[in-house]
Amino acid sequence: MVKSTVSNASLPLRARLYHDSSAKNLDLSEISKYLVEKDIFDEVEVRESFLKRYGNPLRETAEKLAAVRVHNLETQKRNFKISNSEVQFEKKLIESDEDRITGALYDGFRLGKVFTDLIPEDEREEFYLHVVFTDRFFGTWKSETRRYHARVSVYGFPSIISTTGIVDAPARPKGFYRIEKHEGDGHRYNLRVLGRRNEFEGDFVDYDDKRLTEIMKGYVMQAAFYHLSSGPFCADKRCRLYNPHLQENILSAQLTSPEFCAKHQSILERLQEKASG
Repeated sequence: MVKSTVSNASLPLRARLYHDSSAKNLDLSEISKYLVEKDIFDEVEVRESFLKRYGNPLRETAEKLAAVRVHNLETQKRNFKISNSEVQFEKKLIESDEDRITGALYDGFRLGKVFTDLIPEDEREEFYLHVVFTDRFFGTWKSETRRYHARVSVYGFPSIISTTGIVDAPARPKGFYRIEKHEGDGHRYNLRVLGRRNEFEGDFVDYDDKRLTEIMKGYVMQAAFYHLSSGPFCADKRCRLYNPHLQENILSAQLTSPEFCAKHQSILERLQEKASG
């Protein structure tokens, strides 16, 4: 991840939160109030869909979105042609107010570039923090494993946070999945992977989880820390800036007190001083 080049001189920030998610338990008004209380924001504005606001001409934006889909987890090459059906599907996703969760996977950094190009010039100053909450499921390429890995967030301008990714990207608790074997045709067997949702209820983030808003507060703070050059992540598993790969670590990082480790609490207090000065 490329480190942000924005300086602390851009404080206080002006946050723009965009609701491109169909998650019913995501309350951006509550997140807005939370950010205001952090005293590093001059204003926090909640807006409706980013793509509906800035996505015109719609056909062109839909083509760009279709072009950044991932069709093969094991290659970065973009050696596929975009079909008209994919473009039409992307248009419907932008226009729809219904559930926009699909099986499509996007390249997170390329998706971020599509969004960056849509932000108008008058909101590109350093003190703007744009955060898009989306249903879109995205991943980033990891050179060590030579494949794409699903992510919850990609930080940049704007930062993008996936309400689908928070459910499906981090690993579920050990023992969550079980494999059942069913007889198929002839001597073949069909294997089915089943999740033990009832047995592990509360131990992972689920769709329309009642804790979603509280969890997302931490991800917005990661976006803010990234924007202010401090880096978005922390090694402390109890800090809201920790970047977990397991569901259980998301819950401990985002739902326990204190919010931040001593190091990042100190950084936040220094940012607050600069913002008030």
